[in-house]
Amino acid sequence: MVRGPLLERNPEFGAVTLPLLVGIASAIEHEAVARYTTLVDAMERRGETDMADAFRRMLEEERLHVDAVERWAASLGQPAPDPTHFSWRLPSELFKSWDEVARSARLTPYRAFAIAVDNEQRAFALYSYLAANAEDRQIAAQAEQLALEELRHAALMRRWRRDAWRRERHAVQEETPIGTSIESLHTLLEQGEHAIAARHQSVIAKLRSIGDEESACLLEELRGTLSRSTDTSIAPVDAEPQMNSSVRLLIAAQEPLEALGEKLEAFLPRVEGDLFAEAERALTNVISRISRISLQAERRMK
Repeated sequence: MVRGPLLERNPEFGAVTLPLLVGIASAIEHEAVARYTTLVDAMERRGETDMADAFRRMLEEERLHVDAVERWAASLGQPAPDPTHFSWRLPSELFKSWDEVARSARLTPYRAFAIAVDNEQRAFALYSYLAANAEDRQIAAQAEQLALEELRHAALMRRWRRDAWRRERHAVQEETPIGTSIESLHTLLEQGEHAIAARHQSVIAKLRSIGDEESACLLEELRGTLSRSTDTSIAPVDAEPQMNSSVRLLIAAQEPLEALGEKLEAFLPRVEGDLFAEAERALTNVISRISRISLQAERRMK
């Protein structure tokens, strides 16, 4: 989950141009492919087939991302850059977690997918920074779209992480069972949106009390994009009283959205057809709202 600054410091890129954005995006995906290839080879040499399979899944996913970035660059009329010209400019924390665990004897598929989630979110933070510092609005919009894609990648990795946890039988408290009917989905969405609306009502008031009208207006705007209608005449659920900064309040606003997203991720693998499509639309809606709030939080960190 996105709960605070994910980069140790703001990167120094200078002017955020379209060639720079394309070069950074290409470098991130090519670097990920190189890391996962190395990790697959290492796990196979160690005879750890489960780990090799986990990294192979991530490798194949990253290769799809490389292709997607190349198609995106071509659609913008940008030549395919040499990723090595940009890889040295990437923040080291994007990949250092893999360096730290590659030789670990305690690495499991669950832990690997958990680290992958964190890395996708760090990439999201980087694109958020680029969007916030782009002088051209069209370039900022492209960076925001890349940030949203990283959140979608993180959602996929979270699903794989959940599956790995089930296989590894971690001693974690069982979640409340979720039904697989349309009524169950609607109840899930109504309860989730109710919790979101209650928290946002409180956060909006606190944002206004500290003079952040822009962030308050964003949360009010998002009230019109619910995945399912709910009663808005509700008592607010207070954020922590000591929260007195825009960043902490925006993070508090994300929490019930992330909770609903995780429940939808658990629901999706159990259904199909129209029910799957409706749940998937709801999850995309939730991710989009998280993205917009997270982008605003990143701007407030500057």
